[in-house]
Amino acid sequence: MKRTLLYFMIGLIGFSSCKKDDDPIFSESPDARINRVLGEYQTALAGSPNGWNAELRTAAGGIYHFHFSFNNDNRVLMFGDVDTITALTRKESSFRLKALQQPALIFDTYSYLHQLADPDGSVNGGEYGEGLSSDFEFSLDTLTTDSIKLTGRFKGSKMVIKKATQQDLQSWQSGQWKNSLLFEYSSSRILNYFKRLVIGATSYEIRVNPLTRTVTFIWVDGGGVGRQFTTGYYFTSQGVQLVSPLVNGATTISALTNISWNPTATVFNLNINGGAAATIAGAIAPIIRDLNSPTRWWQTVGTVQRRWVSLQGFHVNGVDDAFKITEIPGFLYLGFFAEFGTSGGVRYDLAGYVLPDGGAPTIFFGTAFRAPVFSTDGRIGFRYLGDLGDIPPDSEDAYINTAIQFLSPQGYYLIQTSATTYDMVSALDAKAWISWFR
Repeated sequence: MKRTLLYFMIGLIGFSSCKKDDDPIFSESPDARINRVLGEYQTALAGSPNGWNAELRTAAGGIYHFHFSFNNDNRVLMFGDVDTITALTRKESSFRLKALQQPALIFDTYSYLHQLADPDGSVNGGEYGEGLSSDFEFSLDTLTTDSIKLTGRFKGSKMVIKKATQQDLQSWQSGQWKNSLLFEYSSSRILNYFKRLVIGATSYEIRVNPLTRTVTFIWVDGGGVGRQFTTGYYFTSQGVQLVSPLVNGATTISALTNISWNPTATVFNLNINGGAAATIAGAIAPIIRDLNSPTRWWQTVGTVQRRWVSLQGFHVNGVDDAFKITEIPGFLYLGFFAEFGTSGGVRYDLAGYVLPDGGAPTIFFGTAFRAPVFSTDGRIGFRYLGDLGDIPPDSEDAYINTAIQFLSPQGYYLIQTSATTYDMVSALDAKAWISWFR
């Protein structure tokens, strides 16, 4: 009986094994299935006659738009709203569809997507080692008749591409997208630090941060109360769209459209929500003055062993590092040290030039100032005391011009831009400023 049962079990196992081999769950092999899926994506990508509109949301929260045109030879043409060049110049690169953990779209030669993801901060203004937290390799999530959803393989950025029309492509080729990006380049046209958006009788100070793609509006409401509002923004072919609208009484601002530059009047002309006319122009003072900001900035480094740091010195008349302090041999940074020392019984501040000495950052020379003067209208003024150390001959021009700028008789406004950063803006005409961090 036991032997009969054993034979029965062996036969049953053999029968099950045969059934498993002869009756597979899938009618295709894994390789055949993945090749079929990749083929479907390839057919879709190359099959849109006017290309694809793409919206990319980076891991850092930035929103960017692209236009892609794929072909069957693994080439892709693209525009992108990264900057005014990428928005007008169509670039060709290559792509691959590849089976990884799941089907993937890989842009495998340097493109506008790589420009966002580049870890070299000098390329895109992002953090060194991070760039702007974007991707150029994407997992293909879903495919429909007119759209594809993708997820970045390394940073997790999200991208959706949708079939474009001929008009969509034309809006890139004609420069409409480039004109929209003028909003981010107002500093290169309007030389004043302060920018005013004027709508009828109402003025808003606007501060644009291209790295985070956020804009801050500052104004005084009808009751005389100072207001501030910050929101993200992104570009369209018509202009700038705010992620959250600004509401000021009966006025709602959700978009700035039809942006154009008037070089004669040195203003940007635009429309609000496609309707009311408005302008963006320069201003020489903040719309709301933080009267305590200069004292707060100075005291932050005046009572402890801290210093404010500038990596480029003064921006003047649209030129970064206007006095070329970064060309001083060995230059690391310019530091501002409050109550640095005493000379002849006078306690002084120091704008010190820090260079390496045996690998250690060391103050080699600098400009000493008497105690600053704080005005009642929110400005700080510097008073020359003397020079500290020996200024090398090849550093004299940069050093002297920077010292002269510090001593501007009108003084400076201190604009706090975060918990650890300030911009020190010339009260003469707001065309010179220096950024500090600690």
